[in-house]
Amino acid sequence: MRYFNIKQIVLLVGTIILMSLSSQVSFAKEQPQFYHLTIIHTNDFHDYDPYALARKATLIKQIRAETDNVLLVDAGDLYTRGPYHKIFYGEMEMAAYNAMHYDAWELGNNEFKGDPDPVIADQKLYNLVKQAQFPTLCSNIKTADDQYLPGVKPYTIKPMQGLNIGILGVSSIKVKNYPQAVNKVVENPVEAAQKLLPEVQAQSDIQIILSHAGLSADVQMDMKLADRGVALIVGADDHYVISQPIYRTGGIPIVQAGGEDNIYLGRVDLTFEKKEGKWVLIGHKGRLYPITKDISLEPNIKAIIDRYLSSIKKQAAA
Repeated sequence: MRYFNIKQIVLLVGTIILMSLSSQVSFAKEQPQFYHLTIIHTNDFHDYDPYALARKATLIKQIRAETDNVLLVDAGDLYTRGPYHKIFYGEMEMAAYNAMHYDAWELGNNEFKGDPDPVIADQKLYNLVKQAQFPTLCSNIKTADDQYLPGVKPYTIKPMQGLNIGILGVSSIKVKNYPQAVNKVVENPVEAAQKLLPEVQAQSDIQIILSHAGLSADVQMDMKLADRGVALIVGADDHYVISQPIYRTGGIPIVQAGGEDNIYLGRVDLTFEKKEGKWVLIGHKGRLYPITKDISLEPNIKAIIDRYLSSIKKQAAA
């Protein structure tokens, strides 16, 4: 039997501790942290066939079933235009959005044109905001006394599987020229995003911008904010069909899912790696799903649309 003296025991224990610490450090280095986030996005629904909502809902269910961490957002222009505009003023579409469990939406420029009279236009707008069961965003259009619009937030923070996702909303500067906006302050969307981003970053791990400012403004935001860690710009207003994210090396991916006559559902899969304490975007892949008549109607959303449209038939028959 071999005996150890005190000095040998101390050396042996020290060696074991060092080996243990070394293996832990090596293990930590060999195990990078990754996070996957899927964003489903829609925009410029105004004047669509309302049953397209039920077809979109079918695809949304499928995507949610096949992956975790799914964020569903809309970049604005839900109503104003089309045969049902002056009947429901967006309520039919919003009822469907509530049932689809959207996470946030941004006010589009058309949300401010519900009626030629500014007072009535505001009533229609704020009624829609109240109806929404998820955050309504807009950081650059405010009341005359420089307050955010009633019921509207400049951004929202969404907890998702241990991380906080910050969603900052901006709308079109052209609202400034609308007679319905005489009682509002309309700021430059790029400047509004620049100003608010540090506040959003202080409360979130990953940030995206939900924009109805148009592609030219989105490109400006990319140029101004690319070095500040923004992961994605979800765009709208132009009705562009962008099948793969617009992306320049070192920039922010920009997506948009058509609009009006171009009926698509957008999807972006983002991959992040934790580097020096921050979640850094290391990969992205986008696609658009054409909304065609061969896609089945999701029963719950179809029932909502049926209910609204049947009310018109009843009124006509009365």
